[in-house]
Amino acid sequence: MRLPEIDEHSDAKAAEVFSAIKKTRGTVAHVLRSLGHAPEGLRAFAAYGEYVRYRTSLNGRLRELVIVALARGNQYAWTHHAPFALKEGITQQELDALNDGMLAATLSSSERAAVEYAREFAGLGQVSDATFADARRHFDPQGITDLTLLCGYFIVLASVVNAFRIELEPDRKPLMKAAN
Repeated sequence: MRLPEIDEHSDAKAAEVFSAIKKTRGTVAHVLRSLGHAPEGLRAFAAYGEYVRYRTSLNGRLRELVIVALARGNQYAWTHHAPFALKEGITQQELDALNDGMLAATLSSSERAAVEYAREFAGLGQVSDATFADARRHFDPQGITDLTLLCGYFIVLASVVNAFRIELEPDRKPLMKAAN
């Protein structure tokens, strides 16, 4: 990793933020720990993450489909979210299809619209008129806004993983398969 791990025992501000994160997530993943060098920034970013993970209008299955679609190619993000995706009812076959850059036939039309929106949004927000119109057929303005906020949060996390070269936690086994 490019930055040293923050020592929460010697940094009271980071320890306070880590404690708050543990209350909602149970743990502080390496990617969030890496942001502990700016405790107030981490606090704000974690609040944003809590919203997109736990309080949007999107159901859990859709949320995790979008997250793993965005995680494709990022072992850290994929390994963290594939288990959540399975818990939300996404099948291993659907995960494998996403890992291969495809959409499983079992996805609903709204799920397909959300994944396509996320994939295009990941390209600097360049969502085509056709993709936006398809998302609009399936989601109200709040749903599209929540989808956009979800995408933004996880794109930033993936970028932090890449920029800081965040390593998987030692207790995690890589879950993303090599793409076909």
